[in-house]
Amino acid sequence: MVIQSRIAKAKPQIIPTNAGGRTFAVPPKALQNNIVPNDLFYIRNHWKEVPDIDVASYRLAVDGEVERPISLTFDEIKQLPQKRFQVTFECCGNSPVPEYWAKSTRTSSVMEQIKGHGIMGNAEWAGVSLADVLELSGVKSSAVEVMFEGADHGPDEIVGDPAEVTYERAIPIAKATHADTLLAYEMNGDPLPPPHGFPLRLLVPGWYGMTSIKWLMGIHVLDHEFQGFYQKERYMTMNEPGSEIAYTAYTTMKIKSIITNPVPGEIVPTGDYVVAGKAWSGEDDVVKVEISSDGGDTWDDAQITVKKSGYSWYRWEYNWTAPGPGSYILKSRATNDKGETQPMEFPNKWDGRGYGNNMVFPHPVEVKDR
Repeated sequence: MVIQSRIAKAKPQIIPTNAGGRTFAVPPKALQNNIVPNDLFYIRNHWKEVPDIDVASYRLAVDGEVERPISLTFDEIKQLPQKRFQVTFECCGNSPVPEYWAKSTRTSSVMEQIKGHGIMGNAEWAGVSLADVLELSGVKSSAVEVMFEGADHGPDEIVGDPAEVTYERAIPIAKATHADTLLAYEMNGDPLPPPHGFPLRLLVPGWYGMTSIKWLMGIHVLDHEFQGFYQKERYMTMNEPGSEIAYTAYTTMKIKSIITNPVPGEIVPTGDYVVAGKAWSGEDDVVKVEISSDGGDTWDDAQITVKKSGYSWYRWEYNWTAPGPGSYILKSRATNDKGETQPMEFPNKWDGRGYGNNMVFPHPVEVKDR
């Protein structure tokens, strides 16, 4: 199989960060869309080089705790029944809190320039159920996890140690065999763009984006818990001091909402204005969104105008009339069907890495006469 590497080419519209050419954010205005176009969708890679895979010679290996190890061509994969639905992706480093990133010498260099909520997006994806592929191999009863191997590799982006590591992560067998866990080959009706995993990527709906391995080369069924570098050394949250378990891995996305209208810096005219935004909650349903126009002292219900499709975000709106010209702080908070509500402050104050931030975010707004 021919695999080469090339530097990622980003469209001018997406916002480069200082993460060494590995991360590009969605422009705030694009988050107003229900579907974020491919050329505006955020890019989060661990290395500058994007694997350039020859689809004609591509083979996907499936092995480990299976009855029949197999190697599938791209055409063989596409012959399986297709599934298509929307999925909202969010990097668990999205919406950083600068004062917390600043505490960490390991991660601040990667994420300190990623401001706002641009490391997320919603798209329509198409592919085949991972469960169908695993069924071809016959998963043994000894299976505990399924590990996924990408074609991307290199030194760790943060500290350069280890000097060479492949991007690999694992999920529990129950999630791997869920009907909606996909091997995706289309994004918004087009073949996967190279920065998003061409020709094939894992798609784990409701989970943070780092789980959905791109440039998928191998599926390895394990009879034990995977201990790989990107499973145990990255994308973990430090638990409260004194906890029996020091670190917990990030999996499902937390309940969260953001304001997309107005965009940062937009001047709002006096009079009636429709404040709008998005809300999501991993594998759960959003049941309520509230808005505060006085910095969080009082709250009113917003209206959910577009419910989720598949595993997408929700759109909400709130009719706001500013008392007059001036500076205001708008805030939104969402609640899911489990009764979980966004916290008012960053939930992991003891963790300097700042992952999984789903706090209620202040959204400054300037109102001027028409």
